[in-house]
Amino acid sequence: MIMNQMFKYLLLLALSFPQWAISQTNENLREREMEQVIESIAGSEDVDIDNSALLEDMTTNAENPVNVNLASEDELTKLNLLDFNQIQNLINYRKKYGFFVSTFELTAVEGFTPEIVASLTPFITMELPSDSLFKARKKIRENLISRVKCSFPLAKGYRSASEGKVAAYPGLPVSLYNRFHLEIPEKLEFGLIADNDAGEQFFSGSNKWGFDYYSGFFSCKWKGIMRQVTLGDFLFRAGQGVSLGGGMGLGKSANTLGILKFGQTIKPNTSTDENRFFRGISAILGSGPFKLTLFYSNKNRDANVLKDQSTGSSYFTSLQTSGYHRTASENEDEKSVNEQVAGGYGEFKLNRFRIGGLMVVQQFDIPMNTGTALYKAKSFSGSKNSNLSVDYQLALSHLQLFGEAGLSRNRKTGAVQGLIWHAHPQLSLSAYFRSFDPGFHAFYGNSLSESSGNCNETGFYTGVMACPIPKVKIFGYVDLYHFPWLTYSTMAPSSGSDYLAQVDITISRKFSLNMKGKYEAKPQKVTSSKGIAEDYDAMTTKLRIQTDYSFGKRLLFRTRFESVRYNFAKVYEKGYLLFQDLVYEPSRKFKIWVRYAWFNTDGYNSRIYTYENDLLYTFSIPEFHGNGHRIYLNLRWSPSSRITAYLKVGCTIHNGESSWGSGNDITTGNQRSELRGLLSWRF
Repeated sequence: MIMNQMFKYLLLLALSFPQWAISQTNENLREREMEQVIESIAGSEDVDIDNSALLEDMTTNAENPVNVNLASEDELTKLNLLDFNQIQNLINYRKKYGFFVSTFELTAVEGFTPEIVASLTPFITMELPSDSLFKARKKIRENLISRVKCSFPLAKGYRSASEGKVAAYPGLPVSLYNRFHLEIPEKLEFGLIADNDAGEQFFSGSNKWGFDYYSGFFSCKWKGIMRQVTLGDFLFRAGQGVSLGGGMGLGKSANTLGILKFGQTIKPNTSTDENRFFRGISAILGSGPFKLTLFYSNKNRDANVLKDQSTGSSYFTSLQTSGYHRTASENEDEKSVNEQVAGGYGEFKLNRFRIGGLMVVQQFDIPMNTGTALYKAKSFSGSKNSNLSVDYQLALSHLQLFGEAGLSRNRKTGAVQGLIWHAHPQLSLSAYFRSFDPGFHAFYGNSLSESSGNCNETGFYTGVMACPIPKVKIFGYVDLYHFPWLTYSTMAPSSGSDYLAQVDITISRKFSLNMKGKYEAKPQKVTSSKGIAEDYDAMTTKLRIQTDYSFGKRLLFRTRFESVRYNFAKVYEKGYLLFQDLVYEPSRKFKIWVRYAWFNTDGYNSRIYTYENDLLYTFSIPEFHGNGHRIYLNLRWSPSSRITAYLKVGCTIHNGESSWGSGNDITTGNQRSELRGLLSWRF
């Protein structure tokens, strides 16, 4: 064993790249992975990109990569990229053959295909154990982040409409965010968040205690039957997200195999989402293959509350999720409905098979009534809901099966069934079927689907990943879906389709080419000149070509051209975008991102979303429509291993426009600029 370990150490020294080059490569891979996920999420109007827990997970994992030579089962689970069988295979391989010295060695572990290893690489390290490393593992990790954002010129909401009237946004035109996190790995975790959006009052008005939003948690872990207790704010994830949450999964993106949801059941809340989390207490108990998670939550949520004129009783029509508390009406909605949620999740796990059962009970202090519109006839009404579900995973040598079936209080059902098949080292396939009754209600559900809410949808998704020749990867998926009941944008039950194809070509170590095409036909209603509403397919075709060229280890040039074609009820629009990126890293301490972009579209329907590098734990993907230019500069400076500073300056110009935006967000002129800064301290 000793000779074998010494040989592996020598092999590592002989074959490894310089550590700086490796860290740069991993960072580029992380940025590419997150860009694909963020742009796929941004295509849905139902998702708030700033508050996605998925992206929080990815950033946290990128900032704190897991050392696979020391990681426990729980630490590997937090990666949200490996199923229970792969984790056990990795630990068993490590016990039998010793520590890993290269990511290439991971492919020798059963269940680790080249694409799985590639997705893991940005979020792991393979440091070889030493006395200092073992000591470092026990150290306390403390981090404090402070962030500020502002934009100019000031929007209409910050200015008084006339003499003697208060501005619609009485707060400062600056967004403030502070976050403290402390962790002793596998023992204790503690966190605090204080957040104030631009326009919200600060130490005045409705926020006399300072920030608009506070969040915190305290979590302890043990090795015995009582494994974890969490107090405060947390997320609960179970199964494939049919009834409640679900682990991290990439959904519909260029990673066509990322449909299986992984992850732990309880995760402390570190997101700025002010509504979709639980506030209370949770506990995880377990012994051997059995694990039981229990939780109780009691918190007030933002909602649109009205009064019944005939009875005088109150009800709410919808839950608000924006988190904004700037205007008088937004403040009226703030924390206006009390929600209590309690439940439990039991799990039984063997080497290749896992099964779990979930029960959740939810109650509001006043009933929900969404109105009389026909498309809302199947929506939830009342003050009580409950969900029961069963989920499973079966991991064979080259095939993974998984699924979940759920039942809501009104006895309506929702179910998903999926598989991932690694048919060949160069070919992998995925398939995913979903069926949600129009009356199925799951407020915290989060499965792969075209629309949000896990209701009124049946669909079948199939994906492929192939490496037909060296240095060429092909990704693609087809998603066919049907809405069995009316939706907000349709007049009758309808169907749609979504297609994606992407080719990645690594021409050399310095030059790579990416080509991507996407087509979607989504049903949408339109009213004719005779006043008759009909459904037509809104057809959108997107094409993208991107090249990356590296000049050594320090300089990267990225060029992208993208076009959009939109066709709906004889309305045609087209759009184009071209940008040039420069990424320069002269040293480990300093990195700069620069972009110039030009865009020209016929209207909003032909808008183009584009990912931008931003501050730590901040996700930016602006949409561009009309004609104009965009330039931004993003800097990262690390004067020491404990301090990192970010600064981003950006400006967008809309040619020929005299104003920009709508309502209280209107700004005068054809330019809008923003300034953002962040400081991170590691104690």
